[in-house]
Amino acid sequence: MSDVSLDAATFFKRAGKIFSAWEKPADDEAELKDLTALQVLMGEPSDESATYTKTSSLQTWLLGYEFPSTLMLFTRSPNKVTFVCSSSKAKILRQLEGKGDVEIDIRVRGKDEASAQVIPDLVLSLGDGKVGTLPKDKPQGKLVDEWNQAVTSSKAGLQSVDMANVVSGLLGEKDGEEMRQMILSSRLTSTAMIHYFKPKMESVVDRGTKVPHSTFTAMIEEKIGNDEKGADMKLWSKNPQLGEVDFTSTEWVYSPIIQSGGKYDLRVSAVSDEGNLKPGVILASLGLRYKSYCSAMARTFMINPHRDQEKNYSTLLAAREEAIKLLKAGAVVKDVYNAVAAFVQGKSSTLGDAFVKNIGFATGIEFRDSNFLLGPKNGKMLKENMTVILSVGFAELPHPKKQGQSYSLLLTDTIKIGQEVSTVLTDGCTKLKDVVMELDDEEEEEVKPKVSKKPEAKANGKSPAKARAPVAVGGRSISSKTRGAKREQVEQTTAEKIKTNQDRLHKQRHDDGLKKWAQGGSGKGSGENKVVKRYESYRREEQLPRAVEDRRVHVDEQRSTVILPIYGYAVPFHISTIKNVTKTEEAEHIVLRINFQSPGQIAGKKEDMPFEDPDATFIRSASFRSEDQRHMLKVYDAITALKKAATKRDAERKEMADVIEQEKLIEIKGRHPYVLKNVFPRPAPEGKKSDGNLEIHTNGIRFRPDGPGSKIDVLFSNVKHLFFQPSEKELIVIIHFHLKAPIMLGKKKTSDVQFYREVTDMSFDETGGKKRRARYGDEDEIEQEQEDRRRRQELDKHFSDFARRIEQAAQSQQYELEVDMPFRELGFSGVPHRSNVLLLPTTNCLVHLSEYPFTVVTLGEVEIVHLERVAFGLKNFDMVFVLNDFKKPPIHINSIPVAHLDNVKEWLDSCDVPLSEGPVNLSWNAIMKTVNEDPYQFYEDGGWTFLTGGDESGESESEEGSEFEADSEVFEESSGSDESGSDFDEGDDSDESGSFEDDESGEDWDELERKAKKSDEKHHAGGGGDSSDDGRKKKKGGRR
Repeated sequence: MSDVSLDAATFFKRAGKIFSAWEKPADDEAELKDLTALQVLMGEPSDESATYTKTSSLQTWLLGYEFPSTLMLFTRSPNKVTFVCSSSKAKILRQLEGKGDVEIDIRVRGKDEASAQVIPDLVLSLGDGKVGTLPKDKPQGKLVDEWNQAVTSSKAGLQSVDMANVVSGLLGEKDGEEMRQMILSSRLTSTAMIHYFKPKMESVVDRGTKVPHSTFTAMIEEKIGNDEKGADMKLWSKNPQLGEVDFTSTEWVYSPIIQSGGKYDLRVSAVSDEGNLKPGVILASLGLRYKSYCSAMARTFMINPHRDQEKNYSTLLAAREEAIKLLKAGAVVKDVYNAVAAFVQGKSSTLGDAFVKNIGFATGIEFRDSNFLLGPKNGKMLKENMTVILSVGFAELPHPKKQGQSYSLLLTDTIKIGQEVSTVLTDGCTKLKDVVMELDDEEEEEVKPKVSKKPEAKANGKSPAKARAPVAVGGRSISSKTRGAKREQVEQTTAEKIKTNQDRLHKQRHDDGLKKWAQGGSGKGSGENKVVKRYESYRREEQLPRAVEDRRVHVDEQRSTVILPIYGYAVPFHISTIKNVTKTEEAEHIVLRINFQSPGQIAGKKEDMPFEDPDATFIRSASFRSEDQRHMLKVYDAITALKKAATKRDAERKEMADVIEQEKLIEIKGRHPYVLKNVFPRPAPEGKKSDGNLEIHTNGIRFRPDGPGSKIDVLFSNVKHLFFQPSEKELIVIIHFHLKAPIMLGKKKTSDVQFYREVTDMSFDETGGKKRRARYGDEDEIEQEQEDRRRRQELDKHFSDFARRIEQAAQSQQYELEVDMPFRELGFSGVPHRSNVLLLPTTNCLVHLSEYPFTVVTLGEVEIVHLERVAFGLKNFDMVFVLNDFKKPPIHINSIPVAHLDNVKEWLDSCDVPLSEGPVNLSWNAIMKTVNEDPYQFYEDGGWTFLTGGDESGESESEEGSEFEADSEVFEESSGSDESGSDFDEGDDSDESGSFEDDESGEDWDELERKAKKSDEKHHAGGGGDSSDDGRKKKKGGRR
């Protein structure tokens, strides 16, 4: 304890509060009258003694620490505090000497004869007066025995007075610093309840995992850290109000109490038993102590509750609100309890009988002040800035579902007493919707077979077999035992679940879209965001070049301006106002035509040039005819080069518009940073492959190359996703950063930065090294495989641990960053760019990280996913991600094998992403242009329902939208021969697709031959044969 520092100012301030109350006792401090001394005697620490006593609380309140085997004696005339303690404690307490208006007397108790008379002399100095004590604390130890013996053997008749009520009053009212600690303690408790217990409990119940209450308690206790590991900052960073928390000063008031399964105890002394967590009514009670100040919070969670249980909980919630309303300065405790009990009794006599016998107690440094119970017999008055634990509940209510069983309800909060209105410090998770969880009880559901009046046609053209109805035995239905029956039932159930969930998602997306764009959404899309740029070639006439005096067309490259002679005047035109320039050579003349930008001249293309007044008069073009061909050709080349340079600059400016300049990296001080050695970055800053070390610093990571290359800094504030991909079925192990805004690496713009290491052993000589010459045969190969497997596992662990350290460092800086790993078992192949790669889903994204260019699609930013080319006979389909930001182009992933179609649907549905499908590729540029013109009207007209409306004419749409010729050609042969017709020609579709469907329905050969003959006649009459083939070739050629 040699490094203990006492806060002298706080001690004298609070000691003065004791003497002030002693000098002028209030009505509830009558025990202070005629009091000679106030004794605070702390015995030796013992495991059997109470954890929270008024003696230890008073010591902590005054000194900030507990001092075992120490006597504090307060006396008046003059105001004086006498300490009797050991020599080591005396050194610490001497920090108080001479720093306040209260006299400090420190007497050391040792083993010599002089020290033996310290306590008897102190008792004699008190005479025959009254001494205030705290008898209920029952201290033990040698110092206590010596004091009691001195009092007994003394001739003076000392009288003991119980000062528990006075101490409760002194500790009850909190000053500013105490209230700050109370608020922080309460926030810690509510964070643990809302952000850890509730989601964890829901996950356990939803999965049906068997977790004992005691095990769950231990899992919660670990969150504040212990001797082996630190606090779980991933949890605590979810509450930004916590700020800087010293978790070494945090401890549990009591072990978290978790109860379920019909056995409930509403007392704070209850413990979690070894029974498993069960659905139904679940009670959870948490209490945390931060810097000696306690808080508590308890909640009731209900899984598939009965209506009566929900009604009773609503009554309990109303009783809680009534109590909070009554708890204020000046209120008498028993009046508050009786009013709340009467309120409950008025709602229901059953609930009134089950209501708790007291509704809480005062709290602070001492968790449960037994002198300040909120019960029907306590006549004490509440004061401002007191803190109480409010606990309302119903015990052993009859269970409405299970005969002979009971359940309990409990709500506990930490409350700050105010002058007019009290404040709940642990608010949250009280509403019925927050505590009720509905689960599908699959065991109790009965699948009722649907009986259709007409059997549906099978896809293979055969008549459907009669469905085997379940056999009824003893009033129960037994499902079919055939091998395919269960599989069909599972597929049907999955499809129905997907359809139900998708209907909900599409409706929610439509409602959200209407709400979003109705509240101030712009109606004209990207056009309104364009700014009219003003170009100023020359400010004064004197700035014009002298060459204009010749009254010829002149190009001023320095000012990006073309000067034209019009009616004898030199008129400058900035290059941005010029669209293009053309030349026409005649016999002895050359004509130069300069076309200007003007509104309405670009049809069907993107118009990049906004106009301040589109209704003004514009010059569309100007033509100049001259015999000086050399000069005109020179002007033509200069204007063309100038336009190319301007276009290139604009393109580069647009490309770099979203690139940010990151903040400065703050290097870690006081220790070496965590380092991951020998990693390679992608993309490489200098375009060359070079390795280096990756370091974790205060606000980001830094890559230091081993050679002369440039450093790479990635700040936590700019990281959107952090991925770790192990080396399973790969040649590299990866840590990948997907950024919120792109940065510059060398001269390249990138939104992804990756660090990897190859798993192959580069030092092993496969061509004839020493290791290879030493052994031959299968043993060598087996050993090499084992070595490779061990190396992979070691690398994976190394990279995984480093990724976790990055996550912890980011969360310690209050950044929401979690390590995400791809699920290889859910992967599927596709073409996001030009090559066919393996795409892997993660928790929040769809990624491809193994090769450059990378693919990262954030599912949270996806508006809808549309599956294209989903049709019978096609081997592949395409997937289009439409983003929430309609100004961004949709993301296409093409040529996904149709074998993955069901898996892709299930994955997207499990991520709550709306999806649709269609037989052909759509023109997404036209669609997004329509959406951006008026988003609100788009949703008013049905939104994305045109994708899910099941439009039958979609099968006859043109195949021109497809980017894959082979697959489109298969579709062409099965969907009709009139390729030159409209993309939406329903007449052709009805003939051709109709014959296809009839063929599937099982018609006889005669009918099929008649239809085939009719189709051939129509084909030849419409100009079929070679002309059709030529038309198809022209289409393909045009698309190249």
